[in-house]
Amino acid sequence: MTVSYYPVGALQANCVLLSDGNGHLAVVDPGDEAPRLLALLKRCSGTVEAILLTHVHFDHILATKALQEATGAPLLVHEADEPALSNEALSLIPPQLLPYSLTADRLLRDGDTVTVGEMVLEVLHTPGHTPGSCCYRCEDVLMAGDTLFAGSMGRTDLPGGDTVAMFHSLRRLSELPDELRVIAGHGEETTIGYERRYNPFLARN
Repeated sequence: MTVSYYPVGALQANCVLLSDGNGHLAVVDPGDEAPRLLALLKRCSGTVEAILLTHVHFDHILATKALQEATGAPLLVHEADEPALSNEALSLIPPQLLPYSLTADRLLRDGDTVTVGEMVLEVLHTPGHTPGSCCYRCEDVLMAGDTLFAGSMGRTDLPGGDTVAMFHSLRRLSELPDELRVIAGHGEETTIGYERRYNPFLARN
């Protein structure tokens, strides 16, 4: 499996591209810059079989429609964030981009798995940033969305945010293996072990 990520859009959200090496691809959080992402996918010489969202905020979803139309791939999102797909107040879509809505092809729950070729992604429901925020674990990589950042955590002051839920989610992540590579929704990558030692929000758990 190969995993690469690309900061996209005004807020530089990390879009993650996964390939099993045999032509099976998945995309996590296509936040913007659809032409760039499609060019990157073309270079992978495979078929996009799933588009997954860690949560439904505009900076993580704006290229989703374009990727769906170009690839025919299904859209997967946690069931608790499904209402935000058609609610601009919850997805925080900028006024100049209205109207904007998406439809999920599969609603996810905690513990579900998503199989793409030889890759199996496990769904970890980690509410706090949004009600349906989730992380995807695949082999030695965790795609953490806006739950866990290098040295920090996601905001809880936006619509649907919940500080208590966030700390429960961070406690859950703190129990994962030290060597697990973490690709956050923004910024540089890290590991669970490093965050457990140095992240004040994870350390308090």
